[in-house]
Amino acid sequence: MVKQVKHLPLMEIMLFRNIPTMIIVPIMLKKMNIYFFGNNKPFLWFRGLMGTLGMITTFYAFTVMSLTDAITLLQLAPFFTFFLAGIFLQEKLSLCQLPFFIFAFLGALMVIKPGLRIDMLPALIALVAAFCTAVVQITIRYLSLTDHYLVIINYFAYFSGGVSLIILLVQKSFQLPSLSDYLVLILLGGVALLAQIALTKAYQLAPANLVSIFTYSQIIFATIFDLLLYQEIPDLLSMGGAFFIVISGYLNYKWKTNK
Repeated sequence: MVKQVKHLPLMEIMLFRNIPTMIIVPIMLKKMNIYFFGNNKPFLWFRGLMGTLGMITTFYAFTVMSLTDAITLLQLAPFFTFFLAGIFLQEKLSLCQLPFFIFAFLGALMVIKPGLRIDMLPALIALVAAFCTAVVQITIRYLSLTDHYLVIINYFAYFSGGVSLIILLVQKSFQLPSLSDYLVLILLGGVALLAQIALTKAYQLAPANLVSIFTYSQIIFATIFDLLLYQEIPDLLSMGGAFFIVISGYLNYKWKTNK
């Protein structure tokens, strides 16, 4: 959906993406009698900041890269999470997992193709998006000890929505969407909210390493959308890179479950 409205300003897409959450989640919080402003405010604000940076870089990657390449690089987020969890959450790191990360790194290089393409900036920005996503996951894991997941979602929506609105006003870059654009933007906001709630509940109901395996299916969906909507077929290097990243993620999952 982001790619469908890439002719609109990036901040405008971000604003519309957040509007349904900014309306619906506060109502849910009030009905559930949950304190709006949360308990761990510094980390709630930090989650909002990193989530906003992650959204900006992710949406940028979607608008300038093929969906397959962008989403493949975003699948590196679990590997960044592994190292960050060891540093900040004191989760034990194992050298046995090092080969999996080497495979993932090689897969990323195959997608980025250093030296074979003139403009590497979009791919590097996608890597920044993956890193921001990992930081957000670590922060959410920490916040889950102190705050309700809807409070965390609400902070993120208002922070990113507020930032995008301020930038739009300062730049005076708002463009009036067409009717078809409005439909896509409304759907984008609704789907984004459903995805956040569904993923959060999934992490509540099942181990994180099991849930993360299913997120690799995004590469398959992205390839299908690329083919059907944009007639873009990933080249062999991109397909090989996606394969390396998915296999390394699966092997890492199997290692954790059999440990």
